[in-house]
Amino acid sequence: MQLSVSSISSKLLMAILCLGIASCDGSGSEASVPSAVLQAFNTTYPNVSPKWELMPYGYEAVFVQDGLEYEVEYSSSGEWLETEYEVQEVQFPQAVLQTVRQQYPNYTITKYEIELTPLGTFYEVEVEGNGQEIELYFDEQGRPTANSNEDV
Repeated sequence: MQLSVSSISSKLLMAILCLGIASCDGSGSEASVPSAVLQAFNTTYPNVSPKWELMPYGYEAVFVQDGLEYEVEYSSSGEWLETEYEVQEVQFPQAVLQTVRQQYPNYTITKYEIELTPLGTFYEVEVEGNGQEIELYFDEQGRPTANSNEDV
């Protein structure tokens, strides 16, 4: 069977395109992360090997430390943007829990997350009820606030 040059070219192009798409899954190896980002991460988290993800705002490092999964976000220039990790209810401020229970009495809290940012510490909860799933964001005093740091 003889293949034409255009047939070979189109098959080669398809193979290259498929490989390119498969390699663009949002995750990056450490080699593809800018050195400024790696340096900022390694300064704060020495001896940790994260999984890197390319994000619209920069890079996210995901790793487990002390039994908790962390997500640390950096701009492409290495500026730290946010560190977040999920915790149990007992690790949450009572002021936040009271506010959630007052404002959403028929909802169940399904996620408790602490977010450390350059602006301070914030608390995010996910509530479910009435066929809805809602993310709520609070400051340390339990006051609702906008989540300006959510995946920047």
